Amino acid sequence: MKKLKKIKKPFTRKLSEFELAYLEELVKYDKVLNTTMLISQNQQEINTTGRGVRASKILTRQTIIAMSLKNILPYPTKSKHHEEDLWDICSISSLARNIMEGYISIYYFGTEEVTEQDAELRFFLFQYHRNREWYQIRRKFGEKEDDLSDFKNVLEEQKKNIREHPFLSQLTDIQKNKVSQGHEIYKTKSDFENENTLCHGLVKNYQLLSNLVHPLPFSIERMDNEKGRGIGHKTDINYCIIALIIARKYLAASTIAFTDFLNEELRKKFKNVLDDIRPFQSEET
Repeated sequence: MKKLKKIKKPFTRKLSEFELAYLEELVKYDKVLNTTMLISQNQQEINTTGRGVRASKILTRQTIIAMSLKNILPYPTKSKHHEEDLWDICSISSLARNIMEGYISIYYFGTEEVTEQDAELRFFLFQYHRNREWYQIRRKFGEKEDDLSDFKNVLEEQKKNIREHPFLSQLTDIQKNKVSQGHEIYKTKSDFENENTLCHGLVKNYQLLSNLVHPLPFSIERMDNEKGRGIGHKTDINYCIIALIIARKYLAASTIAFTDFLNEELRKKFKNVLDDIRPFQSEET
């Protein structure tokens, strides 16, 4: 008589309180992401200004980054061992920081109410920074100076336009210094935090995410046999929660800013789903 094989019971476990808290935040992130994707997919052929076009392109980039973040986020379940998910706090923090920076760009280049002179200076800086970076890249990759002469002449003309711009006198000394160094954004993170209520906590959150992204020293000094190894330690889960909340906040702010200030048609058409994510843009971390 054959022995009956024992039926192996499927693996099951109890999720930790940290995993449950993370999953709650993940549901909210999915709601914001789905709304952002909906707006992004319906923004074609909009009638807007140059600032609106730039904001539209930035929103498209925000959508792609937010989708990439979704793809690397862990999803713990009762049927998986806690070490099966990869809690890659470094990559998660990096993409969350990208989304934060994306909102700053949408606000600065698109939705902030500014004078025509200010808008022009910002555009000149934007063009100059882009062209300078591209010129330096091409030169460092071995392109001959003769082939870049026209490029160099354009840069000199753009630099002159910025140096003689009438709005320059209205900037602070710190902002003028950023302009002279060729930064594409003349405002500091503190400026954004002081002027825009949605940017409350920007400086501290940016510093936290940056330290989690950089290889030294904060990121490795906190590692031990469990922490920092991607296996679902409570500390790493808590950092993932913070990064997720920050990403959700600035993704929601980006989507709402684009529709509220630049596209009345989309705002009216998708009012209900936009109102659902509106509270997320004011979250505190």
